[in-house]
Amino acid sequence: MRKLFWTFFSVFWLALLISGFTVGTAVWLHHQSLQSDVKKTDEQINVHAEAYVVVAADIYRHGGMNSLIEFLEQNQNGPFPKVYAINETGQDLLKRPIHSALIAYVKQLNQQGEFANTIQYASDSSSQRILLFPPKLTSASASSLNLSDTNDTANILTESFSQQRPDNEDDPPLSNPILLLIGSGLFGALFFSTFLAWYFIKPIAILRKAFAQIASGQLDTRIGNKMGHRQDELVELGENFDEMASKISQLMTAQQRLLHDVSHELRSPLARMQAAVGIAEQQPDKAQNTLARIDKESQRMNDLIGELLVLSRLETEVVPNQQSLSVLSLNDLLDEIISDARFEAATKDVVIDYQITDDIHLPMHSELLHRAIENILRNAIKFSAQESHVSLSVIKNTLEKMVIIKIEDNGPGVAEDELEAIFEPFFRGQLIHRNDSIGLGLAIAFRAVHAHHGKLKAYNREQGGLCIEMLLPIK
Repeated sequence: MRKLFWTFFSVFWLALLISGFTVGTAVWLHHQSLQSDVKKTDEQINVHAEAYVVVAADIYRHGGMNSLIEFLEQNQNGPFPKVYAINETGQDLLKRPIHSALIAYVKQLNQQGEFANTIQYASDSSSQRILLFPPKLTSASASSLNLSDTNDTANILTESFSQQRPDNEDDPPLSNPILLLIGSGLFGALFFSTFLAWYFIKPIAILRKAFAQIASGQLDTRIGNKMGHRQDELVELGENFDEMASKISQLMTAQQRLLHDVSHELRSPLARMQAAVGIAEQQPDKAQNTLARIDKESQRMNDLIGELLVLSRLETEVVPNQQSLSVLSLNDLLDEIISDARFEAATKDVVIDYQITDDIHLPMHSELLHRAIENILRNAIKFSAQESHVSLSVIKNTLEKMVIIKIEDNGPGVAEDELEAIFEPFFRGQLIHRNDSIGLGLAIAFRAVHAHHGKLKAYNREQGGLCIEMLLPIK
């Protein structure tokens, strides 16, 4: 179970890591693309700014102060790169706010020979010098300088001089957001993978424990209420397990009951045979009668064993499949059964009313179906009163493609709460007080009809007696 847990865990975690890496790579590539676009845009702006600085210098040299101010005002309100014009007193000609430290820094760059075309001094006819430069300067050595209003200027100037001042030991170290994101992602993936692995392994562990309990003989083990409120295939598997456990429990109970009933049924004739042997030894003159008794009891045991073998074959479904059934005449089969049953019915002056109107052919296994109908009919004759009637009728339902065989008697009937139990082996109802019945006839009939994909049901007649209906498919 631990191997399965770690398998689930590893797969989920690996999938999450790969997904996170893929998304992170895509975001990084997109960010790099944006940075590249911004860099290209900046370079284009710098080219235009340099040209506008050169134009502004030429205007000042040839047109004077007023022409330069007019040009700067037009440039200020348009979509063109802006240009600062600083006089000798450190004031911008358009009265725009600018920090004196920034002006000094620009002058220093000009003295160092950087931005030779972008930072220029221009003089007019009166030899009054004007310092011209754009708000944005980009160095070829990959340093950038953004110049706008006073606040931005101060911030940029501070960053520009950051390498010239010593590090402040009191400043707290800055945390790396990338490492924080990676750590958070790993922790989230770890937690999510653990949860998913536990979510799938828990019901499997419950099933494993339940199977061990069933194997140890605890057939009352059920796990439906232990699976929680899940709505997935594992819950269905748990429900199937409960059905399987219930079926096994029922089969074991039925097997134990069958063994008990068989031992009881065999014990009685054996006891009578032993008694007959004792009588024969003590009274040799009655040996003929005791031998007849022994023969009768041995025949009873032989019948019991034969019916048990048939029942066992039917319960283990060792019967022909649907494809191997032969299509035979139901009329011929019933004629043979009625002919034999009337000999037995004559001993009780019971009349068998037989009615069939159609020529019906069914896919059947003739031996099994013969035994099923014969057992039900003989059972009806056995429990019918003297000089009464037993009815057998056949109805063909072409709409539902079924044949209904009804066998009705005039016996005591069956208690309502026992109608389903009469098809169980060795069942004897409360209204039956005779001991000459083995109790396997209806059980064999039920399983034989089931082998033909049919149904068998019983109900009490309003005028007295029991009616058993056998429903068989035509195709």
